[in-house]
Amino acid sequence: MPRPAPGKRRTISSGTGLALAAAVSLALPGIAVADLPGGGDDDGYTVAVNVRFSGDAAPGGGGSYTVYVPPICWWEQMPSNNVDPTDPEAVYEYYMEEIRGGGRTPREVLQWPDEEVFLDAIEREENGENITWYWISHRSANRAPCSPQIRDYGDSWNNAIVIYSPFAHNEPPEPAVDPEVLAEAARDRMVIDRPEVDRNPKMAGSNAGATLVNVPTWFWVTNPDSVGGPDGERSIRAEVVGGDVWAEVTARTGGLSISSPSGNTFCDPSVAVVAWGDGASDDDACTVSFSRASVSYPDGYPVTASTEWSATWEGVTQDGEGVGGDLAPLSRQTSVDVPVAEIQSIVRGLR
Repeated sequence: MPRPAPGKRRTISSGTGLALAAAVSLALPGIAVADLPGGGDDDGYTVAVNVRFSGDAAPGGGGSYTVYVPPICWWEQMPSNNVDPTDPEAVYEYYMEEIRGGGRTPREVLQWPDEEVFLDAIEREENGENITWYWISHRSANRAPCSPQIRDYGDSWNNAIVIYSPFAHNEPPEPAVDPEVLAEAARDRMVIDRPEVDRNPKMAGSNAGATLVNVPTWFWVTNPDSVGGPDGERSIRAEVVGGDVWAEVTARTGGLSISSPSGNTFCDPSVAVVAWGDGASDDDACTVSFSRASVSYPDGYPVTASTEWSATWEGVTQDGEGVGGDLAPLSRQTSVDVPVAEIQSIVRGLR
């Protein structure tokens, strides 16, 4: 099979019946599958993997999606230039005559499974199953995570990896995915909304909507999830459907930043979610005191509400090893115009 040019996505069939085609996925029975934007590794290869997302930051509230990630290794249908991979009996004859009896090197022979596997595939085909032989892609730098058997023959034949195996047609195992790659895919799909803010006071009359110079203006988010609620956290868990690999990403924010040309503040999440109400105290609020009127800004001061999120992850590899670390941070922001008026007071002396 010719190698695609660098940077070109090539979708490989996974263990869920995904077609071998660029950016194509088929829904599984009973599983809602949707395409999400994919990525690619340095060579331009990605595989379609069914991933189940959950957690309060999961897209769509959770569910199964097809994502495109660079694999560690994956299964492809065995080439048909020497033997028909959909005919288990023909594959067995080919193995016996051309591999075991054809003068191949011991390592080449050891890449095939035990004879019982061939006979079982033939029996399954005779019993009505549609069996096809697959192999671990020869472009894979590390085939071990996909292999059903790794033979240890000491120093001379250490880690002789079985790379051929029969599976139900179009149902090979899911590609082996690095949990850190899965974590990155989950991070990119975290649902963290931009903070939407409301404020008080808002004047009426000729200065409608304006706040006042040197009067604490109370800001709060109308969508508390945008600051992770009072605890300032959002999380998402990604699990390979039918596999053992998973990764969970936790994003944490210190709070809400309010910035403008005339006043700034930073508030903890527990404060940023508190809305103004009659009788409320400014001591419990996220307030900004603007130092001067917004006369130089016809629509009011541009005020930016933003959040910065750190991101960490933990997960489990194909072999059950616990792993984790840090990911690139996230940020969200929105801007509103806030007019600020100044009230002039005349103080008359008493006689």
